[in-house]
Order: sequence, then C-alpha cells, then structure tokens
Amino acid sequence: MAEEKEIIISGGGIGGTAAALALSRKGRGVHLLEQSSEFAEIGAGIQLGPNIFRMFQVLGVTEAINDVAVFPDALIMNDALSGKEIMRVTLGDPIKKAFGFPYAVIYRPDVHNVLLKACTDSPLVRLSVNQKVTGFEDTGEAVRVITEAGDVHEGAALIGADGLWSNVREKLVGDGKPRVSGHIAYRAVLPIEEVPEGRRDETVILWAGPKTHLVTYPLHRGEEPGRGLSQ
Repeated sequence: MAEEKEIIISGGGIGGTAAALALSRKGRGVHLLEQSSEFAEIGAGIQLGPNIFRMFQVLGVTEAINDVAVFPDALIMNDALSGKEIMRVTLGDPIKKAFGFPYAVIYRPDVHNVLLKACTDSPLVRLSVNQKVTGFEDTGEAVRVITEAGDVHEGAALIGADGLWSNVREKLVGDGKPRVSGHIAYRAVLPIEEVPEGRRDETVILWAGPKTHLVTYPLHRGEEPGRGLSQ
C-alpha cells in the first residue's frame, strides 16, 4: 500500500533535509534524492527568528543549532550616508521573554550540516546522490520518480525541494522560468581577521540608503562575519 512506501524528496538542501527529518520524526520512511555528487549547502548567512527555533525544537536539533549559531545582542539600523544610528532593538532575554524563543544568525552550511547529520543518524532516512529528478508519474496508488541517470524510484508521495529551477514544480504547476525582478543581491563571507576591530561586535546592522541596503552580522560562532548587499 502507498502509506507503507517511502516518501521521496527531490533536493537535499536545507528544505529537503528539514522535510526528511520532520517526516522521520513522524515515523515515516524517506528517500532523499540529491542531484549533486554530495550533500552540501552554499551561501552565506540566515537570520533565524523565534518561530524557526520552535521548529528546531520539534525536529530535535536545538542543541546542535545552538552550538554553531550566533545570538546577537541587538538589531541596529544605521543611515548608510551619514553613519548615524537610527534605531536599535535589544535582543537576548527580552526576545525570549516576548516570544518564548531566541533570535539568532547562522551560517547556511552550518544549519544544513546539523539537519543532514540528523537525517544520517535516522534509520528512517535513506540518502542517494547523483539523482537529478527529471520527471514523475502518479499511478493512483503511488508515484514513480524518474532521474536523469535513468533510475526509477517508487514512493507514497513526492516532495519537490529542488530549488529555484525545480523540475518537480514545473511539471506540477507549469509556472515557467523564474522572472527577473530587477533587484540584485550580493552575499559574501569574510574571515573575522579581515574585519576592522571596531566592527567585530555581535550585532546585526542594517545600513539603509537610497535604493540600497547592506546587512552585516557575525557567523559561525562569531568566527566569520556575513555580508549582504541588496540594491
């Protein structure tokens, strides 16, 4: 029967590993398919609101996340032209008291590694690489998933977590290629030694200017600062 089959997930990034872990916590078997030759995450930083810490608790990874996250002292907004501070929001205990969970920032590969390790440790999650999903067929009782390598996997359901250029979404929804908005975002990560000493504090700073904003914050337990520029 379909409910006895594994649930197939296309895409082994943060979304795919989180979905696989959530299903395994419910007692469901999962087959996680990754198109690359290894499970890895790219990118810079992510800001984590209290709501996501509630989900980390559900997934059972809070302690592991706390080990690699940075818990900033404040959120600051500065004028990008004058350098003047416009506003400051104190974090830490006030945020925990208001929402029950903290606010943090984290390096994308760090959060992915936590989720991936939890999936690897679960006997209900099966991981496969070099499995780019190119199509699928709903048989009525199950779903047959076809990969670029010519492999066929059958499962109870298919979850598409294969990113911006998702083959699963294209076949399911048919919404076309992503549209260019005209906005450009750049991200970078620097070793902490390359940052001026006066900018090594544990705060999240938004520098706001005309048609531009720059966000900076520490990553990887404060060992690396993240940089994000949107225009």
